[in-house]
Amino acid sequence: MTQTRRPTARFPQVLPLALVLATALPPAAAADSVAGQFGEWAGATTVTRSMTLRELGFKQPLVLSGQESQREIYLPVPAGVATRDAQLQVDARYVRGHTGRSSSLLSIDGDPVSARSITDAQGDLSQRIGIDGFARANGFVRFGVGWWSVVSEYECADQSAPANVLRLSPDSRFSYRFDGRAIDTVAKAWGALPATVRLLVEGRATSVQSYDTAWRVGTALENGGKRVDVVALPAVGASVDLRGLAIPASLAGIPAYAALSDGSASHRIGSLAEVGALLSLGDGGPLAVDVAVLSDPLRAGVRAALDALGAQVASAAPDAAGAFAAWRKADMAGFEQPAGTASVQVALVGGHPTLLVASGAGAKVAGLLTQQWRAYAQGRALLVSTALLPPADKNVVLLGRLGDMAGTQDIVSRGDRTANFDLGALSSEGRLPSEVVVDVSAAPNPAGQGAVASIFFNDYLLGAKVLNADGKPQRLVATVPSYALAARNQVRISFLRQPARPYCHDPATGYPVSVLPSSHIRLAERSLAADFVGAASQLAGAHEVFVPSTWLQDAPASLAKVIHLAGATGASPMQASLKVGDAKTAIAPTGPYLSFVLAPQGLAQSGAVRDGKLVVSGPGKQVLLDLAGLDRAALVEVVGSGANTGVIYRELGTQGPQIAEPFRLIRGNLALLDASGVVQDFDGQDPTGARMAEQSNPEPLWQQHMVWLVVLVGVIVFMLLAARVVQVRRRRRAAQSGN
Repeated sequence: MTQTRRPTARFPQVLPLALVLATALPPAAAADSVAGQFGEWAGATTVTRSMTLRELGFKQPLVLSGQESQREIYLPVPAGVATRDAQLQVDARYVRGHTGRSSSLLSIDGDPVSARSITDAQGDLSQRIGIDGFARANGFVRFGVGWWSVVSEYECADQSAPANVLRLSPDSRFSYRFDGRAIDTVAKAWGALPATVRLLVEGRATSVQSYDTAWRVGTALENGGKRVDVVALPAVGASVDLRGLAIPASLAGIPAYAALSDGSASHRIGSLAEVGALLSLGDGGPLAVDVAVLSDPLRAGVRAALDALGAQVASAAPDAAGAFAAWRKADMAGFEQPAGTASVQVALVGGHPTLLVASGAGAKVAGLLTQQWRAYAQGRALLVSTALLPPADKNVVLLGRLGDMAGTQDIVSRGDRTANFDLGALSSEGRLPSEVVVDVSAAPNPAGQGAVASIFFNDYLLGAKVLNADGKPQRLVATVPSYALAARNQVRISFLRQPARPYCHDPATGYPVSVLPSSHIRLAERSLAADFVGAASQLAGAHEVFVPSTWLQDAPASLAKVIHLAGATGASPMQASLKVGDAKTAIAPTGPYLSFVLAPQGLAQSGAVRDGKLVVSGPGKQVLLDLAGLDRAALVEVVGSGANTGVIYRELGTQGPQIAEPFRLIRGNLALLDASGVVQDFDGQDPTGARMAEQSNPEPLWQQHMVWLVVLVGVIVFMLLAARVVQVRRRRRAAQSGN
């Protein structure tokens, strides 16, 4: 019997499914008794994920305009895991400034699910689409949106319609559910992580080992495209935000749950039992975490909190003691289990798949979670002995190693291939990207025209060429200038075609282009300036990270700063060595380093932060800016050079900024930060950019010095003429003497 795949979605299913899913589920399942509530929690393994396009990186609306425009968006789901109740709430509007009619088409995995013909001047195209939940091996749902405009019924008329626009809001929301028991490997657990990952540590004050593990794992998560929210296991007297928290009515008679029902934005924890109650609420509470640093203090804290909660349950509802014990064994064993040999494992905590990282294994686990190795994490509990990035061999790195670059696609008008990579993944011993080499082949269109291939590096166009129309492979080489390099880089190969229509009524047809697997980046030794790019190259290898000891007393706030800055500077979480020092003691780095607040001897008064003021100097130590009174700001400064390059983070004002999102440091050697990230960067060595303009001159060397070349040629010609004149005169004199 031949099985056929059930369609991804059908439009008649959209409205009924939307009505069913429109009703929000309560954050905690309800039951009639305490025993019944814990019984329901023990058997609940359903996990809900919800994310907007904005959280997936689409900060601006997606705009489709003109005669024909199509885009595809890849929505993440756990790879190889079936989902259910998946839906996409599309928030879209259209405006039409041209006559005629327009049409929209929405598709899921290439299967059309909704189409509309539009003639109004403006309107709403929002709708909710149901999505089939079959397991997707690649870990993505492919959502396609298309927009077409027909201005005239006359087939050969100009159909361009730039003012006919469809706007897809970044607040469009994708949601689904899955069974947490299906997440049975570390690799699947990575794919099941939400856009914002909650990382649990043992408390507001942590040990050095737990802190070291947390910043390494957090940096690996952020490098993998996640946002990290560090959460501490609350202690008695700590404050937690309970807004939106719903407590089941069946638990109102237990003191810990009753105390948590006030919904306060700053509730003070009054007992260990309240901590246990927060843990029991799972996805409905503030302790629904996705990754945890599994240390002995965390195990002890969880055990004490659950013991206190169990005592209250046994006192208030003796018949529920057995149900509580069964729930604790089913849902909290991951946190309470004794220390084993696994470096990282996946366990159900509150029915929620959670990655548990052993304290002290942060460097190895961070290496495993890189793009190079995470697909190999095919096990529930893994012992990682070594996980390092392979070094670049013979100064060549294939683009296929950096992303899904190689392959073939049909191009009607435009198509792109991209790869993202950290500079540290390539740079070694002073070698940096020097050339992008792309091997391509493209079929000609019916008019015999070849496609145009363009090479972009961090959105800088490095080169473009009209490809040969014979369809044979050819090589494109583009030089990478220094100004294009950054700690985080993107290579993009863009193909453009002029749609060929031998007859005006013929449809536009796509023809294949291929990026061949041999495409690569060449590395070369380049002089490293004392700027963020030079620092990123140095911090990619072995380096030191200095943190003041006071920061360990407020781990959630300080870890966020360490994680953000490590990602911004390209510091490797695998090859770093954490050093904790006193805030009043000078540090003594032995090589490249990343330091927070702490500075080497003699630098405290020569850096850009002096006595709490911002002092910016240019060449020759000339003071360009002396500013006091800054608050909730910080300065990142590159000091030293070569093997002694350091990056120092220092705060301005009474307190530093709480940076909300990851950011990147690209140019210069100074950067001012606030809560939104980089305010502005500055190059104290080349403030006007004159050096960059001179060093980045794309003209050949002989062409740059044409004037001197002409002078030299003129001098040589003059000397030759003078010599000839002298020679002629000598011959005449000799002839006269002979006569």
